[in-house]
Amino acid sequence: MEQRLLSLLQSPPLNPNQLKQLHALIVTSQPSILPLFLKLVSAPATIHYAHQVFDVIPQPDPLFSNSIISIFSKLSLHQDAINVFFSAHRKGTELLFFIVPSILKSCASLVAAVEGKQVHALSLVRGFCSNVYIQTALIDFYSKNGDLDAAEKVFGEISVKDPVPCNCLISGYSKSGNVQAARRVFDVMPVRTVASWNSMISCYAHVGDPVEGLRLFERMRNEKEKPNEMTLVTVLSICAKLGDLNTGLKVKEMVDAHDLRTNLIVRTAVLEMYVKCGAVDEAREVFDEMCQRDIVAWSAMIAGYAQNGRSIDALELFEKMRLVNVEPNEVTLVSVLSACAQLGSVEVGEQIGRYIESQGFASGVYVGSALVDMYAKCGNIIRARAVFDNMHHKDVVSWNSMIRGLAFNGLADDAIDLYKKMIREQFKPNDVTFVGLLSACVHGGLVAAGIQFFNSMQKEHNVVPKVEHCACMVDLYCRSGRLEEAFKFISDMEVEPNVVIWGTLLSACRVHSDVELAERSMEKLLVLEPDNSANYVLLSSIYADAGRWEEARKMRNLMRRKDVQKVAGYSWIELNDTVHKFLAGDTYHPRCDDIYDVVDGLSLQLTWVDKNTEYDQEAL
Repeated sequence: MEQRLLSLLQSPPLNPNQLKQLHALIVTSQPSILPLFLKLVSAPATIHYAHQVFDVIPQPDPLFSNSIISIFSKLSLHQDAINVFFSAHRKGTELLFFIVPSILKSCASLVAAVEGKQVHALSLVRGFCSNVYIQTALIDFYSKNGDLDAAEKVFGEISVKDPVPCNCLISGYSKSGNVQAARRVFDVMPVRTVASWNSMISCYAHVGDPVEGLRLFERMRNEKEKPNEMTLVTVLSICAKLGDLNTGLKVKEMVDAHDLRTNLIVRTAVLEMYVKCGAVDEAREVFDEMCQRDIVAWSAMIAGYAQNGRSIDALELFEKMRLVNVEPNEVTLVSVLSACAQLGSVEVGEQIGRYIESQGFASGVYVGSALVDMYAKCGNIIRARAVFDNMHHKDVVSWNSMIRGLAFNGLADDAIDLYKKMIREQFKPNDVTFVGLLSACVHGGLVAAGIQFFNSMQKEHNVVPKVEHCACMVDLYCRSGRLEEAFKFISDMEVEPNVVIWGTLLSACRVHSDVELAERSMEKLLVLEPDNSANYVLLSSIYADAGRWEEARKMRNLMRRKDVQKVAGYSWIELNDTVHKFLAGDTYHPRCDDIYDVVDGLSLQLTWVDKNTEYDQEAL
């Protein structure tokens, strides 16, 4: 019988009912092999049955208890690990020192501060705290809980500081934003592993000093430390953040040299680096070479097209993604909505909008706000307001999207009313809110209201005016013909006026025939934007309107001497879900011959109508 039972225990995994039957047979007829049974069920495949057995044993065996805790921790079932640990302690089971790092890992993962401190206290009582593995686990636990004072205290008690506890402390400092303390630990390390370099480079990437992160990466290479995939992914993200394509290309060469081209995470990082550096075609090559693509890769490529103004490519790729049955996430949908908003295509926007609403994404804050923005930019302000009103939760981005949408669609009073409602509902406005609000005043010609909102920004809401807000105010003054006030406002600005502000004043000078202010604006624009042909043409026109032909001629000559080229103006039209772009005298459209035939036909008809009109007038 015993041999038969031992054979069953060593057979392939049994189902729950078979386990129960075998367990009952061992208890009733062969209790001597029960320890072997408990050891065998303490495995990942049968851990939940082992847990049930543990719960009914008055005082479980220490090895059995510790095995269950260790497996739960490895399987990331951290709450179960914590429950078994404290249950075993209450039952009087002796807990062995080697289980302490596992339970501390679970406490760190769940940010279970109270339970972790109790484990620390128990370790002190049992005399375990001189063990370097437990000390390292304590540093990791306290670091992840944000208690760096306690982490430092434990770190100070380690007699020989090997790289692992140092890396844990560096990681803790990184998450708290204390890069100086992290660097101090890093610099005094007698031996550094690749994980040490990764922790410190990641620290610089996270706290906003990416340039120093790149310098440290160069030092790592100079010290002949071989980077791993985590190093390369982090450095690629830094290159993306800085828009540093040259360094990014060097890192890509290292990816190829380390044979990491098939690693999906690394390939996606290369793709995102290209995208953020504006090399969208190169990013697409990387995307097309991928043997497998997850939603992160699809989203990164779609976002890359949207962020670089290639809206049609973004929408086409989204359709391909749907055809291969990859489910979009919120990041994907926000990028697609951004592409629709840039394109201003009503039909495409409504198609995407209907799809998002049918999938239940519209009520979420992230996608809902982007959907409001898209509908508003495509001119469907009624649908935008309906989506906004139906959102279960709103944040300041949601309110800003709706206020800005109302403003850009000329509904100034509605935008101001919504802002007042936002304040009543205790939402704190930010700088984007006031850009939308001031834009509403510009479109509505509400000068007094605009001045009032601008003055309230810092006084009432602690929002410091930026150049965008000042540009709105200059536009507001200019549109109402108050050019002198606009110029005084510009002169008193605390931030440096940009080309938009001076360009707005220059344009207003033509409308209101103010040559003097136009010349002063042009002086600034020649410094800030010497290659913009529109400024030269505009001032030349102002001179011509005033009858000052010599100055107009000189401005045109200046434009020619500086070799400033006039930028062509395009026209856009949407037909059958496709956006067509035209230039005067354009011959690049695939159906340009048909288009010109129609235009010529219309011209003949107009000529015929004009002649008939003349004959009718003569007859009268």
